[in-house]
Amino acid sequence: MIKLNKLTVPTDIAEKIKQREQRYNELDASGEQIPDSLASAYRAPEVKELLRHETAEKCAYCESKILHVDYGDVEHLLPKSKFPHLRYSYENLTFACSVCNTKKGDFFDAETPLLNPYEDKPDDHLMPFGPAVWSAPVSDRGLITQKRLALNRPELVERRTERLESIATLIGQIARTKTPAIRQVLLEELKEECEPSEEYAFVVRAYIKEILATHGESFRQDALSVVV
Repeated sequence: MIKLNKLTVPTDIAEKIKQREQRYNELDASGEQIPDSLASAYRAPEVKELLRHETAEKCAYCESKILHVDYGDVEHLLPKSKFPHLRYSYENLTFACSVCNTKKGDFFDAETPLLNPYEDKPDDHLMPFGPAVWSAPVSDRGLITQKRLALNRPELVERRTERLESIATLIGQIARTKTPAIRQVLLEELKEECEPSEEYAFVVRAYIKEILATHGESFRQDALSVVV
């Protein structure tokens, strides 16, 4: 999980959201049946597209790239079952994989809420060790987030391991090359692998920092600056 930032909602989309919310509230107040299309209108294509862009098409929780295997879910950060007034709030929406969405369900605990990647700093609560993500020793919120979302489920650990293996290969190439032009190309590739838009950026960045910290003698300052 990495820190995310909310995008500004275009005026036309914000107006559509407002109209849908007003209509939903009118029907709800009158006791009339609410059509499924209106009850789930927060999933509108234009809203989902914004959320996808916001998370770089990754799950906001586990950082898996979603669209090559699934459609992805529009997820309520605070469950709509417990916070119905936030059903249409864009600030309460994000993009998530179906696994994290299902595991989270309508869970909410006021004393120990799950981490919100928009409001919290995941680095303060979660710690990556290789392909695994653990809670910081003093963070109950990190622990409940890691456990509730099963951030170390086997499929995630396997995919993160594959990512780190490819990073290790790249770092090895940088350390061995004697050709400045090749080194520069490889350093640029390594820098791209650290971008927030890349899959599992949380564990990738930590892994690169650890390698450079423990084997820094094999690298010049230009490599060390990649993840600083």
